[in-house]
Amino acid sequence: MKNAAITTVDDYIAGFPPPVRKLLSALRKTIKAAAPKAEELISYQMPAYKYKGVLVYFAAFEKHIGFYATPTGHATFKKELANYKTGKGSVQFPITEPLPLDLVKKIVRFRVKENEARAAGKSVALKSKPAKPSDEKLINEWLNKLEAPVKKEIEAVRQIIRNSAAKLNERIKWNAPSYYYKEDILTFGPYQKDGRLLLVFHHPAVVNIKSALLQGEYKDRRLVYFNNSKEAAKNKKELARIISEIIKTIDKK
Repeated sequence: MKNAAITTVDDYIAGFPPPVRKLLSALRKTIKAAAPKAEELISYQMPAYKYKGVLVYFAAFEKHIGFYATPTGHATFKKELANYKTGKGSVQFPITEPLPLDLVKKIVRFRVKENEARAAGKSVALKSKPAKPSDEKLINEWLNKLEAPVKKEIEAVRQIIRNSAAKLNERIKWNAPSYYYKEDILTFGPYQKDGRLLLVFHHPAVVNIKSALLQGEYKDRRLVYFNNSKEAAKNKKELARIISEIIKTIDKK
């Protein structure tokens, strides 16, 4: 909303349809709870919060709510914000999805501490925990433990899985390459005693998908076996369809 007549956050929120007002009100409440000493005002035609300097802004748009915590706030929580569209100092929360209010609270509290430290003249604003290894580094370390022939097969199937859906993220979980989009979707076994490659779909939505690839009658998961990477490549379209159906289910929540 860009209107020079808007001078309070109450006025700003009141100018939107009820569903959007509800999201904005929840976001406002969360920010104020995380930064009770912050001054609330309209700045750059957006709700803004200041405490020893700017903390955060937010604004509503047609399809999303923009949240602006300056570059440091977003860079620090880059991994947690990975499922959202982000810029250098912004993130877009779709209005069709629940707001990640717990994450917003963490970001605002981080900004409060950062501003307090800066105001106190400290060169190092916050004590930080040792950086955790990136997902990419952990995956490479896992791969490097494999023997060359096995590694080649694993790499081939990994690429098939990763290329099946742009929204998929990869990490090491349960001591194997695992794939997720907001929620865990599947884990790549990868080898069984009989030499076959194993994919474990552990998102509950998989039980409602009909496919010749899916095996097992488990309550909340299904298994996919491939004799080798060539067989996986022959079935990559069906594999992508299964993953896509699960992602659609997650997006509907």
